[in-house]
Amino acid sequence: MKLSVYIPCYNAASYLEHSLTGLLNQTRPPDEILVIDDGSTDNTVEVASCFPVRIIRHEKNKGLAAARNTAFANASFELVGAIDADVLPAPDWLEHLSKHFDDPQVAGTSGRLIEAFRTTPADAWRAAHMSQDLGLEKIEIEWPSHKCLGGFGTILRKSAVQAVGGYDEQYRTNFEDVNLIRRLVNARHKLIFEPLAVAYHQRRDTLSSVVRTYWRWEFFTHYFNGGYNHIWLKILMNFRWTRILVFNHLRNRQPALLLVDLRLPWVHSYLDLRYHFSKDRMPIVNADPKNSAVYVPWPFRNFRKNRPAPG
Repeated sequence: MKLSVYIPCYNAASYLEHSLTGLLNQTRPPDEILVIDDGSTDNTVEVASCFPVRIIRHEKNKGLAAARNTAFANASFELVGAIDADVLPAPDWLEHLSKHFDDPQVAGTSGRLIEAFRTTPADAWRAAHMSQDLGLEKIEIEWPSHKCLGGFGTILRKSAVQAVGGYDEQYRTNFEDVNLIRRLVNARHKLIFEPLAVAYHQRRDTLSSVVRTYWRWEFFTHYFNGGYNHIWLKILMNFRWTRILVFNHLRNRQPALLLVDLRLPWVHSYLDLRYHFSKDRMPIVNADPKNSAVYVPWPFRNFRKNRPAPG
């Protein structure tokens, strides 16, 4: 089957040349490459123009989910691959991912993402706590599994994605991939994690950027578990979680990671409050009590559970 591959880009000029070169040097090269420029203000488009690709531009930044939907709307072929601009695929990456589509039940594949940089405290912290690598064993994901494929690099069937409604653009730049994978699994499609398909994350973080990225990374997990139903409990959780991180990093003799740990509760609490008082605040969710209980310090959980219902 023929294969389209797209790269969603927002101010990604510093990474794009490497990812495009990696795609063009595949043992199973893509039949077309699309670069979806999501309103970049740097020279992303100029870099992309030096390669044999089709460039599709958003006039303003719409978010990653919208860029993905634009790619699927414009892809010429049934198999649609994606790779982030800051990811460098190994030469046989597409070959290993595409081989599973002989099975008509398979709607998607993804592989390993290995952090290329781990020497600075920020990069080492990201590798430890934001890994998207599912390991060395092949995994078949079918309903009712809750495992997900990493959004950094996939091949998906266009018809399957469009049948479940595409990417939900309310999630903009985070959770859009998890949400889509869950809908594909709920629709009884099979997904494959292929460990032989390896790609390398080229991102480099600062202490500030990794803390803010981690807040966005975890936002919807907290949101759907009721973390933002009671903002002060969420802020208290920030400090409780930091205590756990500090203890673990000291126990594992990783003192450099404390440079990130000790920034985390203050920055996350600021971002939580800014979100809580913003006009973009989303409705309170009806969270599973078992999940929302984690935000209550354990000495008070039994009191909360046994408290009589109002009315």
